Formats: sequence, structure tokens, C-alpha cells
Amino acid sequence: MLTRPFVVLWISMLVAMAGISMVSPLLPVHVQDDLGGPPLAVALSFSGLSIAQIIGAPFVGRLGDLFGPKRFIVIGFAIYAAGALGYLFAPTWELVVFFRILSGVGAAAVFPMSLAYIGRMSPPGGEGRYMGWFAVAQTGGFGIGPLFGGGLRDAFGSGAAFATMALLLAGAALLTLIGLPSERAFRREQTTEATPQPVADGPVPYRVLLRRPSVVGATLLVALLGASWGSASAWLAVFVIDKQGLGTNSALFAGLLLSSRGLVSAALQPFTGPLADRQSRVMLVATGLLISGLSVLAIPLVPRTLVDTSILGPAMTMAPWVLGMLVLAGVAESLATPAQQAIFVQIGRRGGMGSLMGLNAMGNATGFLAGSLVGALVKAMLGIEAVFTFAGVVTILGMLAFVFLMTREREGIGAVPAPSH
Repeated sequence: MLTRPFVVLWISMLVAMAGISMVSPLLPVHVQDDLGGPPLAVALSFSGLSIAQIIGAPFVGRLGDLFGPKRFIVIGFAIYAAGALGYLFAPTWELVVFFRILSGVGAAAVFPMSLAYIGRMSPPGGEGRYMGWFAVAQTGGFGIGPLFGGGLRDAFGSGAAFATMALLLAGAALLTLIGLPSERAFRREQTTEATPQPVADGPVPYRVLLRRPSVVGATLLVALLGASWGSASAWLAVFVIDKQGLGTNSALFAGLLLSSRGLVSAALQPFTGPLADRQSRVMLVATGLLISGLSVLAIPLVPRTLVDTSILGPAMTMAPWVLGMLVLAGVAESLATPAQQAIFVQIGRRGGMGSLMGLNAMGNATGFLAGSLVGALVKAMLGIEAVFTFAGVVTILGMLAFVFLMTREREGIGAVPAPSH
């Protein structure tokens, strides 16, 4: 597993996700407080990148199957870096939203193509191990970034975080350009593997892919999870800082909340990834998402005890019970994520890895955008606490729909896999 392509892509994804997620606790607050944006602007500043992903991800996925993923990964990182520079210099919330959408063009290339690259590397029966270790880079980077970004904002202002994000993404583009093998070299390496990779002869048309219950289930799952994440995360920093929520006025604590979920999940996935190669993957997804959904749903229900601490440097006001719910969500998601992505790899081998990952990226982006917009509506009508109730219920509904559709799949996808030799 520790081949040059895996290590290069792992490091690039860790650095890039740290840079990308640095703005998670910042953009909504920056748009609302610094630029005077309305609730709709707050939602779009967090999820506007989804607009470009919805349009571009399926096309990039198909092109990746035809021409190879490397060029799309490199270009995607570079476009993302350009978007980060835009945040730094944008004087109005409308321009921030524009650059967020531009960043979505990069996201439409980076995320599905990176997963497709790793999916092609993973041997049959070992998908959970490969995807689990790669998810450490994704979730670990996403966990580091908000904490680092929140600290930068509190110490130096939002501009320092935006500039740092641009540098990290530009570095990821350079690393993949220099270190990631070309498609021809990658295919040559794959043909020397002891275990041949059972892949589709060519990309299967989307109309054919979508006739399969497993493809519909996978796409629907990521769409509903995107809706849950988009609604809750877009308003988490506001919930922490504003008087309508916890009233801590601490971007650092908002970053800590977002970081804790990702870091806990990342720390456990090297162990839960191999578990997905020995146990029913559908069962692991169902268990993890049920617990995760209940944890998010409980955020407005737990005691709002506030504690002042200086453990992380400057004085910071924390809400331990809220932190505990997000830590529990991270533990649960460490069970679900490797199993979920291993199932996607199984499906992708039969229909084109890039096409399947592109379709799922489109589903995730659609859900993310819809969740952020619905979250803004829920917040306006019912208050900020109701946003987390909505997010938790959507996660549980996504899990139930996924289990139902996977039980209708005739090819045994998601069952206990046969080990490769």
C-alpha cells in the first residue's frame, strides 16, 4: 500500500483538506459580520462551491475514466488555490460567493478523481483498508484545518487564513504535478500487481448505472449526508459565537468543534478500515450513521454549560457537552466512512471508477447545497437550534434509504468481502 502514488496523493490530500477546511469556521462569520450578508449569503458562502460540483463532477468523472485522473487532480488543486486568493481580496459578499463557486470547479476535479485513483489501486477484498487509510488524510486534514483557521482568525484576522489556504493548495498542486505518476505509468504498475483488478471495459452510460439499486443507494446516501453536513456545518460557527446560540464569541472553539469530529474519525479509521474488509459493510454504514445522526440531533438538547480554559493558549470558552456530541459523531463516522467508500469502489469496478465517483460527488454537492439553503430557511423560521435537529433526522433517513436499496442489489455488494490472495 505504501507506494509512491498512494503516499503522494495521501500527503497532497491531507495538506489540501487542511487548507480547504480552514475557511469552514470563517466564511459564514466573515460574510455575516464583516460584509453584512443576509442569511442566504451565509449559506451560499459555505456551500456555493456545490453549484459547480453539481454541473462538473459527472463530466470530469467520465473524462477521468477516458484520459486518466492525474491531470484533473493537478488542475483542480490549482483552481482551488485561485479561489482562496479571491476570498482574500473580495470586498463584497457577492464576490466571496463567486470565488466559492470557482473553488467548486476545482473540487469537481480533485475529490472524485482522487478517490477514483485510490479505488483503482485497492485490491479486491482490501478496499476497506485502502479507503480507510486514505480517509485519514481527508478527515484528518479537515479536522486540523478548522482549528488552525480559527486560531489564525482570532490572532491575525480572516485574511491570514485565506492566504495560508491558498499557499497550501498551491503546494498540493505542485506535489501532485511532480510526484504523481501519469496515467500510462499508473496502468503499467497496476498490470504488475499479483492480484488482477476486475474493472469495467469502459465507462458505462449513466442511464445504465442508475438502473442499479446499489448506484442509486450510494448516490442518495451521499446526497442526504451532504444535506445534513451542509445544514449543520454552515451554522455551527454562528451557533457557537452568536448570542442566539452558545454566545462564546470564540472562533477558536468553533474550529475545535469542527476539528474534533474529523480528527477522532481520522484517528480511528486505520482500525475501522480493515474491519470493513471482515464485516458486513452495509451493517457498519448503518450503525455508524445512526449514532452520528443521533449525536448531531442532540446538539441543541444537551446542557449548555460553558467552561473557560487556556489549555490551547489564549483563553477560550468551551461547551463540553456540545464537544462531546461531535466527538461521538466522529467515532461513529469512523465506522461508516471506510465501509461506505469500499462499497463505492466495488460498484465502480463494474461501471467505471471515475464515473461512479463523479456521480457521487454530484450527489454530495447537490445535497450540500440543498441542505445549506434549507438550513437557512429552517433557521429563519424555527431558530438556529432546529437546524441541528433537521441535520440529524436527514442523516438517519439517508441511512435507512441506503440499507433498503442495498438489500435489493443482486451482486452481493456490501456483504463480507472475499479476501484477495
